[in-house]
Amino acid sequence: MKFTKAQYYVGEPICFSTDSHFEHPSVEIRHLEEVLYPAIEQDGDHYRISALPTGGYGIHISDHIHTEEAAFDVVASPNEVVRYGFLSDFSKKDNDTADVMWMKDLHINAVQFYDWMYKHDDLVSVEDTYLDPLGRETSLTSIKTKIEACKEYGMRPFAYGAVYAATEDSSRKHPEWCMYTSDHTTLTFADWLYFMNIGDDCGWRSHILAEFTKAVEFGFQGIHMDTYGFPKHVRDHAGHALDLEKHFPSLIDQAALRVKEKDPDAGVIFNAVNNWPIEKVATTGQDSAYIEVWSPNDTYYDLYTLIREARQLGSKNVILAAYLKAFKEADKTTAENSFKLSFASICASGGTQLVLGEERCVLSDSYYADHSPISDHFARDVQKYCDYLVRYNELLYNDTGMDISRTASDGINEDICFSAENASFSSKGLGDHIWTIIRRSDSLLTIQLINLLGNNDLWNVPKNTPEKPGTCKIRVRLDKEIKSFWTASPDADSLEPVSLPFQERTEAGSGKIYEVTIPSISYWTTVWAHTEE
Repeated sequence: MKFTKAQYYVGEPICFSTDSHFEHPSVEIRHLEEVLYPAIEQDGDHYRISALPTGGYGIHISDHIHTEEAAFDVVASPNEVVRYGFLSDFSKKDNDTADVMWMKDLHINAVQFYDWMYKHDDLVSVEDTYLDPLGRETSLTSIKTKIEACKEYGMRPFAYGAVYAATEDSSRKHPEWCMYTSDHTTLTFADWLYFMNIGDDCGWRSHILAEFTKAVEFGFQGIHMDTYGFPKHVRDHAGHALDLEKHFPSLIDQAALRVKEKDPDAGVIFNAVNNWPIEKVATTGQDSAYIEVWSPNDTYYDLYTLIREARQLGSKNVILAAYLKAFKEADKTTAENSFKLSFASICASGGTQLVLGEERCVLSDSYYADHSPISDHFARDVQKYCDYLVRYNELLYNDTGMDISRTASDGINEDICFSAENASFSSKGLGDHIWTIIRRSDSLLTIQLINLLGNNDLWNVPKNTPEKPGTCKIRVRLDKEIKSFWTASPDADSLEPVSLPFQERTEAGSGKIYEVTIPSISYWTTVWAHTEE
C-alpha cells in the first residue's frame, strides 16, 4: 500500500493505492482500537479517504484473496512532530527520487540534506556542478530534484549548515570573526575548518544567518544547525571570554525567524551534541529537540533519560541521532537486532530516531555519506516498525501521560507487577531483563515492554535475537474502573490491536486488582488500558 504523502494535514483527503487488485474490498480504518467509518472513494486500485482529525491511523484492506495493511497520520501543522531522515548523495548520476520515495513510505516527514553545500561558509554554489567540502561531485540540479520531490510528498527538506565552521580563506579575511584559545591561537576542527565566533556582536553571525536565508531561497524548508560538541568556552579576537551556551539560544531564534520570513512552514533544528547544552536550547524556537548521542550515553536507559529530560525541559518532540555501528562491524542478524532494540527503546521512551535514509540505508557513523544498505527482507521489518510508530503515536511520542515507570512498579512499588516464566522485569532497562516503561493519564494507562533477554544493556553494539519469555502476566492495582485492555506489536503478523481478556477482583484494604495475560514478547510489545477519568 502506497500513500501519496508521508503525512497529511487537517482538511486534506488521504490518498493511496494498493499493491493488490481488490474485488469488493472490505476497508477498515482504526484510531487505536476504535473502528472509524469515513467516506471512501475507490477508482480501481486507487482510494481516497475523506479528511480526518489529527491522530495516527491504521488501515486494513481485504477481500476473499488479498490482505494489506498500513498506517498514516494527520497533523495540524508541519512542525507538530519531526520524523527525521537523511540524504547525502547528490551527484549528477544520482538525480532520481527513489530514495525520497522510500523515506516517504516510512512516513519520514523531514529530510536532512547532509553535505550538500559548496563550502561551509558559502552554502549555495554559483555553478551547477561542484565538489563538496570533502571532494565529492555534487549537482545543484540533483539537489533541486530531490527538494521538489520532498515537497510533493509532504516532507520538509532541511539544509545542513554548521553554525560556526568556515574555511581558511574566511579566517584570513576576517580574523575578527574567529574563535581563539587563551594564547590567541585560532581554533580549528579536523585541521581544516576554522571555528567562528557566533556571538551576537560578531560579523560571523550576520554572515551565517544570511547563508541560511540563501539556502531557504534556493528551496529548502529548514536548516539543520550543526555543532560539533566542542569547543564550549573560548576567546574572541579581543581576548574576551565567550561561553557558547549563552549565545546559542539567540542564534537559534534568529535563524528560525529568518527562515520563516521566507517560508512560513520552514524551521530549524539544532544539534545538541551529547545533550549539550540542552538546558539552554530546549525552549528555543527550533522545531524539535535534537541530540546526537555519544558515549558515555551508552545504555538503553541513557536513551530514555535523554528523551525524558528533553521533553520535560522544552515540551517538544525529541529526536535522537543514534547511529548503529553494528551495520559496519557485525553480521547482518546482530546488526538488524540492534536496530529493532534501539528503535523500540527510543520510540517507547517518547522520542524518534534519526537513522534511516537514502535508498534503504541506515546510518552507522556521523559521516552520513558512509551509510550502510539494508536487505530487501529487512526493509519490510523496518516498514512495520515505522508504520507502528505512526499508527500508535498517541501511545508513543504523543503520549502526554505522566511517566510512572519507577513509582508504580519495580522495587518496593506494587501498583503494577509483572511476572513471566524464565524472565525478570526492570524499570531501568537492565540487560537480560524485560524493560517496562509505564505512563498514565486521566483515562489511559500505557505499558511498553522491550525484551532485552539474552542481551546486555548497551544500545550501540551487536545484539542477539532476544530470548522469548513464557506467558507474561500483568497485575494492576488501581481503585477505579478499567474498561478494556489492548495490545499490539510491530513484531506480530499484523499491527492490528488485539483485545485482551482480564480478571477483576477487590482486595480488602487494597481496592480493585486487575490481571491480564499477554502472549510471549518478541522484541517490543505495547499494552494499553482505558480507565474511567
